Amino acid sequence: MDDGQPPSQARDEAWRQEQQARMLGAWDMLSGILQAGMSAPAHEAQADQSVPFIVITGFLGAGKTTLLNALLTQPHGKRLAVLVNDFGKINIDAMLVSQRTVDTISLSNGCTCCSLAGDLAVQLATLTQADRPPDAIVLEASGLADPHGIAQVALANRALALEGIVAVVDAQAMRGQAVDPAGRRIFAAQLAASDLIVLNKLALVGPGQHEAQRHWLHEQVGVKPIIEADARTIPFDLILGIQHANGRAPAQWLTTPRLASHGYESVSLLSHGTIDDTHFARFLESLPPSVVRAKGVLPLASRPGLQSVYQRVGQRWSIVAGETRGQQAPRADLVLIAPRGTLDEARLQSGFDSCRSTTSE
Repeated sequence: MDDGQPPSQARDEAWRQEQQARMLGAWDMLSGILQAGMSAPAHEAQADQSVPFIVITGFLGAGKTTLLNALLTQPHGKRLAVLVNDFGKINIDAMLVSQRTVDTISLSNGCTCCSLAGDLAVQLATLTQADRPPDAIVLEASGLADPHGIAQVALANRALALEGIVAVVDAQAMRGQAVDPAGRRIFAAQLAASDLIVLNKLALVGPGQHEAQRHWLHEQVGVKPIIEADARTIPFDLILGIQHANGRAPAQWLTTPRLASHGYESVSLLSHGTIDDTHFARFLESLPPSVVRAKGVLPLASRPGLQSVYQRVGQRWSIVAGETRGQQAPRADLVLIAPRGTLDEARLQSGFDSCRSTTSE
């Protein structure tokens, strides 16, 4: 629509607004980091006690709240604390609601929705310092927010473990959002910050255009894994891999029966003996880019007597020290999730076996 401005003036105004948004974003990030540092507990949290923190980002209307609704109502048995901007968009079955106040919705399954009306750093500190912290904290970022700043605020709180940033993308609207002068910077920042991408609303795109939309998005994000699924039906295990650094094998993790029905498979790898850190790092580098999630409980040679927990969401991964192994013989377990048909279990098992350390503890 022609607003009466010459093209050069319109470009200048768009540039000015973008620079202003950058400055405000930088200030919000800096102030948030400072506040998070002041709000964090004085003592440093143990790595295996950190609360997993997941950010769900995506442009306006992409389907973030739809994904949250699915996470809240699936029978995963986890106590989630969900931070949202707008309660009105959360469509929770009244049968699940056990208590409701102005700022929170408590569900009978142990999940809690909290309003983001207050300062983020303070809210995160309150949740992590509770007598019984949640199993994980999930934040739905505003559709106009740059998730880099949110991630920095989380990283400043030692009681949190940033597990991943999930971007929800509208398959029908994404190309327009990528070139819109008012929103392209945020759209690009959301993709750049993400570890995992959910390509939503494919049903609104003509069947003949699915491949073209998928190819275009891969051009924007490179090797980052893309989940093509309706945000209402994504299995819990694809988004959240709750850390339980208790030294037990993750055999009961990633067992959602809906994985197969949505075109995904999990492969469980087992190796007896201590794991050489260098060999394991090379093995991780060799994993196919199709791997969406992974979790392992590993007796690393660099940490004698301890079980370490490996977590991966897309390209983001971490290894933290868990509990002592006691008298248990060293045993390494690793579970991988990827689209069906992309994992060669025999080759992966052989590669995992090659990670064994030749030096006994």
